[in-house]
Amino acid sequence: MKKRGVLLGALSLALATGLAVPSVFAATNERSSSKSTYGVGDGGPVITPSPFGNNWSGNTSGSTITSSSFFVPTGYGHVKLYFLNKGAGTVTISVKHVTSGMIYFTENVAPGKSFTWRSYVNYPQGMRGGDYIVSYHCGTANVNVDYAGFASNNVEETKS
Repeated sequence: MKKRGVLLGALSLALATGLAVPSVFAATNERSSSKSTYGVGDGGPVITPSPFGNNWSGNTSGSTITSSSFFVPTGYGHVKLYFLNKGAGTVTISVKHVTSGMIYFTENVAPGKSFTWRSYVNYPQGMRGGDYIVSYHCGTANVNVDYAGFASNNVEETKS
């Protein structure tokens, strides 16, 4: 009898979670009436992300080798990435899909310079969904890079 009570409790929790979780995702995927804008550092461009998909921004610094990560939801493979090297040395930046190991690009960014990458140039069908690691390496100084990006289901949003 005690096992039956535990089983019923677990089943009730699973059912409640199954109803609550989709409503949480639905709320995060609704279009809002105004778009948010995300700028990077001083004087960086403004990136206007899709109301659907995912967006991210931040800074990585403190060592000659650092990393950051981002997530591309399935179906939102049109990606725009922006990097601003605020450090004293040239930084090599690589983007790698975690599951497949595929490297989408490697780029050297000089001190004080920025680099914008758009997936549609080399990957018009879009990027794979999933987790990505961005690696930053500078052989002469500590890395100091501002970054931002977004994933969209609309290629046109990545072209501006």
